[in-house]
Amino acid sequence: MQSNESHRQRAQTQSRVAREPIPLNERLGYSPSEFAALFGRSPTWGYRQIYAGRVKPIADCGRIIIPRAEIELVLARRREYNPMQTRGRSTPLGAAENATALQKHCKMEVR
Repeated sequence: MQSNESHRQRAQTQSRVAREPIPLNERLGYSPSEFAALFGRSPTWGYRQIYAGRVKPIADCGRIIIPRAEIELVLARRREYNPMQTRGRSTPLGAAENATALQKHCKMEVR
């Protein structure tokens, strides 16, 4: 029987789990889930941003990575929140406009 000392083992790198994690604010790229988490959203939201073309990821290495520069572009395109905006309008519909819109939509007569 041979002892363990006679068997050579090759050096192994630490698994991804065993490595020290890099803080999110120091990373150069993010997964879609991490990207969404930065904005307080669900992972599905992150993928929807990619599929809608609002974010351009890098997908060359078999994983989808969103560069930090893309996050900076998303933040640069920000708009102020306007609570009065409804479906692209700057002001809410008035009673007369509501009746006209309803008439067009439902093809009903308004009295």
